[in-house]
Amino acid sequence: MMKKIGLLMLAAAVFLPGSLFASDYAHKLEVKDMTVSWTLDSDQIQMELSAKTTGWVAIGIDPEDAMGGGDIIIGAVKNGKVRIEDHFADRKRGHSSDDKLGGTNQVIDPAGKEENGVTTLSFTRLVNALEQWDKPIRTDGKTRVMIAFGTGRDSFIAGHQFRTVYDIDFATGEAVKIK
Repeated sequence: MMKKIGLLMLAAAVFLPGSLFASDYAHKLEVKDMTVSWTLDSDQIQMELSAKTTGWVAIGIDPEDAMGGGDIIIGAVKNGKVRIEDHFADRKRGHSSDDKLGGTNQVIDPAGKEENGVTTLSFTRLVNALEQWDKPIRTDGKTRVMIAFGTGRDSFIAGHQFRTVYDIDFATGEAVKIK
């Protein structure tokens, strides 16, 4: 009996989405009504984004001009269905999906939920950039990161309710607010 329970627990750990194991993340940044949690491995990063909104939640890697040039992972939960996309900020104040630009969605294992006015997304992403619309995540030193959430609409073109910029060392968890 104990052997069966152990095997079931092992299978659950392997096959269930990472968002069910949020306490297992190595680092966490809490800002206003948003939390970013992550664990960095040598070749990938597992992330969870959570915000007090029923709209979209996003993180942008290495923006260059306002949001321009940033590698953005944006997602929402609508009618219980999770949608997480890989975007590139192809203009100073806007972004398009990598798919539309000729690339591919680099989000691995997307999962999410919306409960009590809070949207939570989890996913995995490789740290290396695989195409021109992706930015690498540094495994040593700081990466400039935008975090934001929307106004309550699930549309990815809906405005920001909150946004800020940090320099984050994903290996150590150190985060310094930029704006």
